[in-house]
Amino acid sequence: MVRALAVASVLFVVGDYAFPADETTNPRVTAAGTEFGAIEGAIAYRNDPNHKWRLARYYLKSPKTGELAEAVVALNGQTLKRFASPRKPTVTSIDQKEMRFVPETVAIGAGDRVRFTNSDPQTHNISLGDPRLRFSDTIAPGQEAVETFAKASGIRHPFALGCTFHSQMQGWIYVFDHPFFEVTKSDGRFRLEHVPPGDYRLEVAHAAGELQASRAIHVEPKTTVKIDFILTPADRSPAE
Repeated sequence: MVRALAVASVLFVVGDYAFPADETTNPRVTAAGTEFGAIEGAIAYRNDPNHKWRLARYYLKSPKTGELAEAVVALNGQTLKRFASPRKPTVTSIDQKEMRFVPETVAIGAGDRVRFTNSDPQTHNISLGDPRLRFSDTIAPGQEAVETFAKASGIRHPFALGCTFHSQMQGWIYVFDHPFFEVTKSDGRFRLEHVPPGDYRLEVAHAAGELQASRAIHVEPKTTVKIDFILTPADRSPAE
């Protein structure tokens, strides 16, 4: 990560994001220089014998300890959008392999692109019928298609992918208008860095498990907030 105050251009750079170096409007910059906080923790799932999750084996590293993969973690706060200054768009890849989207869940920034590839011997179709964005790409083995996700979805309404040829295939794309988000790996852990001090809600979602949870947090400069989530069937998101 690059951390610098560019005096000549008056920009504050964090990775690919560039922010105005204005102490009055940017809480990331203080008279003493840059002062960030961080948030880290782990997401786990605790099964309920009376409400078994039949797909849990795909996402749990261990049924006993419950480390949850492909959970999306993101901040929610009124001041976050101001940090979504122009940046270089990225390209994230989703493969179709063994009749599944791999990975099933990705999180990207508004304006980023997703490259869909096909490693299966069968022809697949990537379809998205969301009113916010519609496309249908038929992809033969070894071919690919690229789509741009211009608008943010937030954490509660991701873009849901399907394959018109194979109805069991499902995937989700979360799009954010700020850079403070992450998708957990097999160990269930996450870390959000360069977080401006302030009050937020830390939100967690797992689309395949229909799980949602959130907590209020306060971030101090030069301090790491440590927070863990243990999700259960009680965290199933209500039908809308």
